[in-house]
Amino acid sequence: MANAIPITSRKAGHLVHTSAPSPTTTAQARTGQPLAIDPVQRQAAIENALSMALFFVRQPGNTPANLWAATARANRALTLLKHASNGESA
Repeated sequence: MANAIPITSRKAGHLVHTSAPSPTTTAQARTGQPLAIDPVQRQAAIENALSMALFFVRQPGNTPANLWAATARANRALTLLKHASNGESA
């Protein structure tokens, strides 16, 4: 189930939808240990996060909601890159 976060702007009705926590995140929270991610899956996740960041940046209107979503996706990609460069599993 997706959560909706209201964003204050000049136009009414702007919502940013966030995805439900992934099974990896949920399992990590339960065990306290990061789960291993296959390098191919990690690369796909990094590329997907960067693609989504660009998608939100390229949307017409340049709304705060799009900028927030693009920033969140770019931060996710940076986190994955940091873990990969440190040799961590997740």
